Amino acid sequence: MDNVINDIRKANDIVDVISAYVPLTKKGKNYFGVCPFHDDTNPSMSVSRDKQIYKCFSCGASGNVFTFVMEYENVDFKEAATILAKRVGIEFKRGSVKNNNTKFDKYYAMYDLALKLYQNNINSSFGKGAIDYLEKRFISKDIIKEFKIGLSLDNNALTDVLLKKGYSSLEMDNYGLGSGYGDLYRNRIMFPLFDTNNRVVGFSGRIYNTTDGSKYINTKETPIFKKGELLYNYYNAKEHCRLSKNVILVEGFMDVIRLYTIGIKNAVALMGTALTKTQINLIKRLSSEIYLCLDGDGPGIKANLSVGEDLVNAGCNVKVINLSDGYDPDEYIIKNGKDEFLSLYNNAINYSEYKLYHMRDGFNLSNIDDRSSYIKSVLGDISKETDEIKREFLLKKISNEFDIDISILKNNLKNEKNYSKIETLQKEPKKSVKLDKYTKATYGILYAMMNSYEYSKKYEKNLNYLPSKEARLLANEIIYAYRYNQSLVLADFLTKLSTNEELFELVREIMKVVDDESNFASFEDYVAVIKEYNKNQEVKRLKEMIKEEIDPVKKAELLEKIRLVKMESEG
Repeated sequence: MDNVINDIRKANDIVDVISAYVPLTKKGKNYFGVCPFHDDTNPSMSVSRDKQIYKCFSCGASGNVFTFVMEYENVDFKEAATILAKRVGIEFKRGSVKNNNTKFDKYYAMYDLALKLYQNNINSSFGKGAIDYLEKRFISKDIIKEFKIGLSLDNNALTDVLLKKGYSSLEMDNYGLGSGYGDLYRNRIMFPLFDTNNRVVGFSGRIYNTTDGSKYINTKETPIFKKGELLYNYYNAKEHCRLSKNVILVEGFMDVIRLYTIGIKNAVALMGTALTKTQINLIKRLSSEIYLCLDGDGPGIKANLSVGEDLVNAGCNVKVINLSDGYDPDEYIIKNGKDEFLSLYNNAINYSEYKLYHMRDGFNLSNIDDRSSYIKSVLGDISKETDEIKREFLLKKISNEFDIDISILKNNLKNEKNYSKIETLQKEPKKSVKLDKYTKATYGILYAMMNSYEYSKKYEKNLNYLPSKEARLLANEIIYAYRYNQSLVLADFLTKLSTNEELFELVREIMKVVDDESNFASFEDYVAVIKEYNKNQEVKRLKEMIKEEIDPVKKAELLEKIRLVKMESEG
């Protein structure tokens, strides 16, 4: 299997792969592009065709072709390997790559059991009422199957199954499936919620044949279910977003399902949460072209403005599908049909224009003072617009609507822009985290070893020890790689370490903080620092022994050892 993985890596040139996601420009021997893993405005990501690795000099993101796809697509190693294998026509079976065991595996399995039970229920004779209810809401059996919708019965069937599988009542309660000593979800249509790797991690249970109880019961926050880190339908929407080159962002999972029924499959939902930085990054990985389609009522308009602002600030091109009469997408499509919605979709308005219109809320535009205040607030907003064409369009729109000479607006805009620049300069610079000298020396030694067999041999001859266990293990892996292959290709070495999370992350951390090969010149100094560390540790150990020792002769012997260690250090 290692051979197949290496073949996949070698067949996927890193420049070709990354340039399919991010435009790259060649400068010297490397390629540069805007880093997709932080809010990058200047190209700060370097891609090396020689080394088959990438590195962002701003946020430190780094790795090989597998890690790039893993982070950009937000998938695990197996899925990244599958994507890359498909790209170059290599046959690859996902099941042949072993998953890293995590402490949460048993809880993912617990939710998978719950999903299967609920699906079995809805497809049994007990599910007829639920299916009838869904079909009356224009959700067909095919949609039920597509979104793995299920049914919880009015009993403790899930608890009984999980107890037999070895789960405790406490585990069921802590992970959102139990309530005391029984099932949390009873007599509800169950909508499964999946994480970015397509694992079910939660449910939303809806009443359907009663008016008793809350309309929805949703899984609470658990170690595997954090609303702010997920988007409903993210995994399934990825390919459709790539094909359509945009993503529709809605509020709830029923909106996503309704859009799917009319053939729109590039939609994801916030699930009722405020937009988080994690979700913004997930959305940007789907597409930088965002169509906002939140509810058409007052809170929905506020949400469009708030979410739109966050996305624009993150570098996205945002448009708004403007729903009327307070409808959400689900209600609008049921009432007005597919064609009406597609018309709104195809004529979505730019976020800047949408915001411009709604900024007048609260102003009486027939009053000259309010009109002046509104225009000033609009100019303050336009001053932040980086696209000159959009800025000109918005100024002309204000000029025409209020019959104001555009030169007056531009003069006022300059003042706004100067103010913005001053404000930006006054912000505190970002503080970078500094490494202590021993960690810096450790990283420098390991970086040099990974890039040169000579330094690996020098390490074995002159040091052969590093302060942390993980660093020592990594050094051993490097030494083994040279002995076994007579060379070390960093891109392949990263792939080999992908099954060892600690060492894999250590290599990436080293790549992040060690700038370049100029560190090789400091190798001898780094070795001296680690030797100093080892001697200090030995002195500390001997002093602790003296504290515990009663025999004066042995104490004297220990003091002599300390003297010799210090002399060696000075020598």
